[in-house]
Amino acid sequence: MKLTFNIFCQTILIFALILLCPIVRAVDYTKEMDTFIEQFHDFKQFNGNVLVAKRGEVIFEKSYGYANFEWNIKNTADTKFRIGSITKQFTAMLILQLAQQNKLQLDAPLATYLPDYRKDIANKITIRQILNHTSGLSNYTRAKTFKSDYSRNPYSVDEFIKLLCSDDLLFEPGTQFSYSNSGYFILGAVIEKVTQRRYQDVLQENIFKPLNMHDTGYDSHAKIINQRASGYNNNLDGYTNADYLDMSIPYAAGSLYSTARDLVKWDQALYADKLINKELKKEMYTVSKQRNYALGWEVNQLDADKYGKPLTQVQHGGGIEGFNAFISRIIEDQLLVVILNNTGGAPMTPMTKGLTNIFYNKPYELATENVDSQLYHALQSGGIAQLKSKYNQLDEQKIPLRERSINYFGYELIAMEKLDAAITIFKLNAAKYPNSANTHDSLGEAYLAANQPELALKSYQRALELNPDSESAKQAIKKLQ
Repeated sequence: MKLTFNIFCQTILIFALILLCPIVRAVDYTKEMDTFIEQFHDFKQFNGNVLVAKRGEVIFEKSYGYANFEWNIKNTADTKFRIGSITKQFTAMLILQLAQQNKLQLDAPLATYLPDYRKDIANKITIRQILNHTSGLSNYTRAKTFKSDYSRNPYSVDEFIKLLCSDDLLFEPGTQFSYSNSGYFILGAVIEKVTQRRYQDVLQENIFKPLNMHDTGYDSHAKIINQRASGYNNNLDGYTNADYLDMSIPYAAGSLYSTARDLVKWDQALYADKLINKELKKEMYTVSKQRNYALGWEVNQLDADKYGKPLTQVQHGGGIEGFNAFISRIIEDQLLVVILNNTGGAPMTPMTKGLTNIFYNKPYELATENVDSQLYHALQSGGIAQLKSKYNQLDEQKIPLRERSINYFGYELIAMEKLDAAITIFKLNAAKYPNSANTHDSLGEAYLAANQPELALKSYQRALELNPDSESAKQAIKKLQ
């Protein structure tokens, strides 16, 4: 009898341990994910909200830092962030809904729905090509004078299309991939033309209201939006307020705000047939021949050997003045990762990869201090000599000293009026990349800022030798000679 009772007790204990295992693992998720993200926050690389969910159930959620630094208001689960180009998947969904209603065909030419757009282009490009960025349309945010001449001004949809979304095609439609905000701006106009309603109203009625996404909407500087985060630039010497951007400009390419919790609702709706049918969902995730980009989503197949089974990751990032955001969805396990940041430029890819690997109990890389931050701290502690020493040390350690990143660091030093340090950095960059016209051009600019015209001229002349088509070098030489 005693033996039977002992066996019974052992059986109960085993069942109890089995039941507790998922709970213990969930606690491990929380602690490990928090420690992982906290390191990015400690290195001043991230300030915002992180959420990880499986099948709609939140397994990790935490806020880091401040929604408003001036008033010391901390980020919370209810903080609303601008999500930039994550807007594109909502625009794509509206287009697919119109296709489901037979009000639009994905492979019809743009001219069918936007007859006032320049006909030589509108007759050649299709709605699908605009959705997957193979149309050849340019990108208005890359216009040289976009920030200085246009970004602060309000425009009507038609005005902006004529002004900045009507350039010649970059290539023959369907032959290449080129990410185009102009294309998604135009898709917003298509939605308005077909529905005869404002883009933001169609969004509200067709997506946000049915999904109870009460904390998601079309952003506007004029509107009072409760618990909206302020956007900041993350500079080496501290945070500054982000530049103003009129939200009529990102429009259907990037004007939405949301919360991590609302994006869980969006994620789960995409597994059901509430918004569009299965056939159109399949099209939504079908990439073009040119790139792993589908209709508003980037689609990746993760390494099956590493994860023990095939995994499909659909994802998208978003960046807009003072903010960047990321959403990643592993379809087979309904794993969702959402990262929302209001200090611009957070390293979303390694953060997402790390959280994903923690979930699957795979190795991951910890946060490391940025190279420019290490160099700046060296400059602060020991001046130019310590700056040089740190650069050489990093180079000897085979730490990537990427031309573009170091160049950007140099311009930050110019902005801080640390001209000797900027010249030093540009000289080091030019020595490491001697055949880059850009490094010599930048060095010339630093010499000019430091009122050393003779040295500036030599740098610009070298830049022109390396790139005879450099307009900046030509103009600078003309002024200096």
